[in-house]
Amino acid sequence: MAQLLVKAPKLNRRSIVPPFLPYTKGIAGTVNQGYTFEGEEALPSEVPNPALGKWYKDSSGYYYWGGALELLPKSIVANTGSLTNILTVEQIQHGTKSTLQAAQKFLPYLTDTCSMYEINTKKRQLCFLAQIGHESAGLLYTEELASGAAYEGRKSLGNNTPGDGVRYKGRGLIQITGRGNYKWLSNDLNVDFITNPSLLGGKDANACSPEQLKYATQSAGWYWNNHTLNSIADQIDLHIAIDEEPNLTHFKLITKRINGGYRGLEDRLARYQSGLPFFRD
Repeated sequence: MAQLLVKAPKLNRRSIVPPFLPYTKGIAGTVNQGYTFEGEEALPSEVPNPALGKWYKDSSGYYYWGGALELLPKSIVANTGSLTNILTVEQIQHGTKSTLQAAQKFLPYLTDTCSMYEINTKKRQLCFLAQIGHESAGLLYTEELASGAAYEGRKSLGNNTPGDGVRYKGRGLIQITGRGNYKWLSNDLNVDFITNPSLLGGKDANACSPEQLKYATQSAGWYWNNHTLNSIADQIDLHIAIDEEPNLTHFKLITKRINGGYRGLEDRLARYQSGLPFFRD
């Protein structure tokens, strides 16, 4: 089956292809923008009215109208090496310990970011989700709650101008902090976060614009990539407990490169463990 990406803001999932529309019987539920599923084109015999156009069926036997679907971009397939490595809503929800609504909201941005930075294996994705889940309190915050005043004058962060600590406080799903890091990120993404730091997110992800959600997610992938965390995640064995060696040493190293220490380690481990059943073969 070819995996499909739903582009529509909302889409009904139906137990049969309705012969006429509008039609309310057989609706099993509604899925939101960015929903993914393994599917294949429905057979002609399953579509009673050709005027309805193409329909697709998922592995559970539910149907979706093809006019609201798009095959995943070939670039994503090429980068992952396998369609099975495309993140699902369930994986995001449990790997970050977020709400279903938050997982659905971030799915398209996480899909793009994981493709861009080759976070494209189960162990890479699970470690990434567990870490951003902790940093964002379950995809809730994309800006740290503190004022940022504690960073004033921190030369190591590039904060040389009065007000830089507050202006360049932690933002994004991995908290990008300090003028120096904002400048580095601006250069790499070709977006001016120095002039517009709030593009990286806000205190409530539910109030963020699509642009803020995009860059909050992309900046996390950028940080992950620039700290070579894929190579450390590659050492994780999904069939060994994460709090046993050598897994624990590797996971702690990822945590230290993100946090500078081991703050929140138990919570990060708990999010990994929450997502693990959805990443095992």
